[in-house]
Amino acid sequence: MDGKIPSFPGISRRDFLKYCTTLAVIIGAGEAAAPQIAEALDALAKRPAVIWSQFMECTGCAVSLLQSRTPDVANLILRDISLNYLETAMAPAGDQAEKSFDETVNAGGFYYVVEGAVAEGVPKAITVHGKTAQEIFAATYKKAKATIAIGNCACYGNIQAAAPNPTGAVGTTEALKKAGIANPTVINIARCPGNAEDMLATLVYVLHFNKLPDLDSIGRPLFLYGQTVHDNCERRAHFEAGEFVETFGDANTQKEFCWFKVGCKGPKTFAPCPVTRWNGHISWCVHNGPCIGCAEPSFWDNLTPFTQEVADVHPPVAGISTTTIGEVLGVATAVGLGAHFIGQAATGRLGHGGPPEKEPGGEKTYKPKGGKK
Repeated sequence: MDGKIPSFPGISRRDFLKYCTTLAVIIGAGEAAAPQIAEALDALAKRPAVIWSQFMECTGCAVSLLQSRTPDVANLILRDISLNYLETAMAPAGDQAEKSFDETVNAGGFYYVVEGAVAEGVPKAITVHGKTAQEIFAATYKKAKATIAIGNCACYGNIQAAAPNPTGAVGTTEALKKAGIANPTVINIARCPGNAEDMLATLVYVLHFNKLPDLDSIGRPLFLYGQTVHDNCERRAHFEAGEFVETFGDANTQKEFCWFKVGCKGPKTFAPCPVTRWNGHISWCVHNGPCIGCAEPSFWDNLTPFTQEVADVHPPVAGISTTTIGEVLGVATAVGLGAHFIGQAATGRLGHGGPPEKEPGGEKTYKPKGGKK
């Protein structure tokens, strides 16, 4: 009866229940509600601990988290997770902050979120409390229950890794390999900035199913990154009808036609942008301009110039309906696969669906889906 409560090791069971009874009376629920109060406090104490490192980045991913609306920051931090370390938002500083980091790591069972690239070429470029980013990341990764890289910088290096990459910036998976860790598993939440709801959805998946989600060949969760931006784009019907913005600001821009001819990388970019969007699900990039492919590896080097059409995607001809295209393909209309099938065929992705992979010649092709854990 008077044993310890695992969630509150410093208090006996008897005192804990007495405390819960007092709380129940204080809030007007009556003594009978003490068990429910105990259950609520236990759940609160068991919130998953999260620590968040920031390396070579612009803090955009942390700002994205702090501006999350579903859930909002208050619910996120006070109810859903125990955010024990985030330099941008935490009250402690210096030794106190590092103590919180170390205590969480030593306790184990925590989730590790990393924002920003690792400077392999100039390790001391990012040093926190006397330790380089490589040292912090490699040591913490080994003890984390799961590691989530949020944002393209942490996933693949992003703009810091663009040529000529003077700092030797790399994404976290590459950094772990360079540190001698074979086959590391990092869940990559790629976008620039990283979307906080992607991270939370991934965290909820891990907590609910008690396993990592299936990942594509470059570490992105398939349940989030299994389709291209183009697959779900609200302007896709214009693509399939051959209706395009020809130059920025022309009459077709006002008609909200497809951005493909002015450089949209949506057909080659795997991300949930059209579904989860930004700013409380209100808006996303394609409302104001083409997708630039910020969820893809090396997008800065491989997908520029941003205003140039992607080379190996072939849009339908203006004036030819999707039905006609389907008939030409010979099967689409007959079997009723609809616009999605037609779009897949028109963009050369029929039968594929995995992430684009770079070929030796520099072009990208599409690799069939294949998850790993």
